[in-house]
Order: sequence, then C-alpha cells, then structure tokens
Amino acid sequence: MMLVSALTAISLLAGAIQDLKENQISDYTWIPAAAAGALMVYTNLNNQVFLIVKILIVSVILALSYFLGGGLADAIGLAVIVVDDDPLAPIGTLIIFTLVTAPYAIVKIVIKKERRTVLPLDEFMKRKNLYPVKVIVDGVEEKLSKVADSAYKRLEELQKENKKAFVEAETGLPAIVPICVGYIVNMGLSFYFGKYLTQMLLPTLYH
Repeated sequence: MMLVSALTAISLLAGAIQDLKENQISDYTWIPAAAAGALMVYTNLNNQVFLIVKILIVSVILALSYFLGGGLADAIGLAVIVVDDDPLAPIGTLIIFTLVTAPYAIVKIVIKKERRTVLPLDEFMKRKNLYPVKVIVDGVEEKLSKVADSAYKRLEELQKENKKAFVEAETGLPAIVPICVGYIVNMGLSFYFGKYLTQMLLPTLYH
C-alpha cells in the first residue's frame, strides 16, 4: 500500500533533515510512521504469518541496536522500515543502506585513517556529526555508553554540574540519513518491480 510507504518515508525524511541540522530528532517525527504501522497491521489482520515475521524482524533490529550501540532514533529508523507492506522492503533498504555507507566507511577508516578529536565539553555539545567515545573529567577518563542517547545524557549531566571536562569524539554519518535514502530508493524500485519479485520469492507472505 503506497500510503503506508509514503507515511513511513515522511517520518524518515523529516528525521534525516533534523539529524543533519540539529543532531537530534523530535519524538513527534515518528507519528506518521506509527500511523503507517497501525494501517499495515489493520490491513493484514488475516495474514498472521506476515505479521509474525514483521514483529520478529523489528525485535531483532531493536535487540541488535541495543547491544551494538547507536542512537535511539537510528534504532527506530531501522524498525520503521519494516512496516512496509512489501516483505522485501527491509532487505532492499538495508542493501542500499550498505551501498551508501560502505564508501564512507572505507574512506574514513582505511584511506584517511581518521584520528579522534578531543574537545572541551561545551564546545563538543555545539558540534554536529561528532559522536562521543570517552569523557575526561578532572584528569580521569570515563568510557561512555555505545548507546548515543545514554552517552549524551551523561555529558548533559556533567554540563549541568559545570564540570571542566573534555570529550574524545569521532566523526560519523547519521545513520538515519542513509536509512532514509535506502528506503526511498527501495520504495521507488518496489513500486515498479516489488510485487512480481515478492510473489516469486515469498509466495506464502504475499496476498
């Protein structure tokens, strides 16, 4: 259903723009995606296998995001791509996501061999697309959580306490941006070819 895809794309696009501009995403951004999820479930109430597979995929994504680290918004972004009526939407989106992010990772890690940056806490909090790894408070290093939201919460606490601290950080590409690109490109491809590919590969999930 194109309405489900369109609502999901609206949330992802709004989230990508906010993350690039403000380095944070409002909770209200996900309202269209939540509506898309509800609509997807309603239209597939008679297809229990389809819904069970969707729930399992979302559960795996959220679990991996929790254990591997990253921001809450990134985990939500990965989860909402599953609400599409096309069972192959998450696979197509993740393939495109990989194609978008792989060159960036190669340039950053292999070619440039980028080193981490150490900034005063107040200056770090004003910067965009920098991700905290450690914080140094009164000469003592403290490793920050891999979950970005928890790491920022700790830094905000130190800032409120007026602690003199330095943050060791590394640059990165907001994951929600390539997720958004992947989903929208995949949505276009699915519009033309998805129905036939799904019927051929996953006949038991398609109706």
